[in-house]
Amino acid sequence: MDKTLAAIILAAGKGTRLNSREVNKVVFPFCGKPMIRYGVELFKGVSPNVHVVVGAYADSVKEALASQKGIVYIYQKQRLGTGHAVKIALAEIKQNSPSLVLVGYGDHLMFYKKSTIKRLIDLHKKQKAVVSFISAFYDKPEELAWGHIERDKTGKILDIIEHKDADEKQRRIKELNAGLYCFDYFFLKTHIDSIRRSKVSGEYYLTDIVKIALFDDLPVAALTVPFEEVGIGVNRSWELEQSQKYYKKTHASL
Repeated sequence: MDKTLAAIILAAGKGTRLNSREVNKVVFPFCGKPMIRYGVELFKGVSPNVHVVVGAYADSVKEALASQKGIVYIYQKQRLGTGHAVKIALAEIKQNSPSLVLVGYGDHLMFYKKSTIKRLIDLHKKQKAVVSFISAFYDKPEELAWGHIERDKTGKILDIIEHKDADEKQRRIKELNAGLYCFDYFFLKTHIDSIRRSKVSGEYYLTDIVKIALFDDLPVAALTVPFEEVGIGVNRSWELEQSQKYYKKTHASL
């Protein structure tokens, strides 16, 4: 376990698209236990410093994690997006002076293995990247509406285009951003304020920091893994059902 590695799980959103009105969506049962438990157990396997950003229905998240020791909860009073959530978390983790920071979403960490996280960290260090993230290919990218990874002819990453901002050609790109990141701590804390609010939603998006790194010509790396190691995140009701079916199918032999 790396004591210089800090981990952040984002779990503050309301879960509007899942019609969650009493509990945070990350506590919804997923194959027998709350979704958030998968991420916490995963990150605790690689880092002693696990932070969970809570907001909407925060007590329900804490209750679901009551048996998990050593978690630091950070309250996001104003839900201003993933970039803002990471920013307020950084104010807490600076006390531990980490060298690397993992960031993942509470509704999309169910499928990952500890070995995948270690491979991401190893790649990050090998390429001396300031940002590394997981990507995966999916044959029907329009169905998931994740960010699309744009590369040049040599394979160099050029951009991550959010599905809603992508043109028709970009929406056909099958390599997608799975939303699990490894950051150089110094880069993250010195560039987090460079993220600008979305003109559409008024939120600060964490993916924009990848664009910032690329604009400054700083090294960015992507670990591409089979889709079954990433799975389907849960934002909509059909995804909760479909993701569990996919999980049972891909984990049947484990």
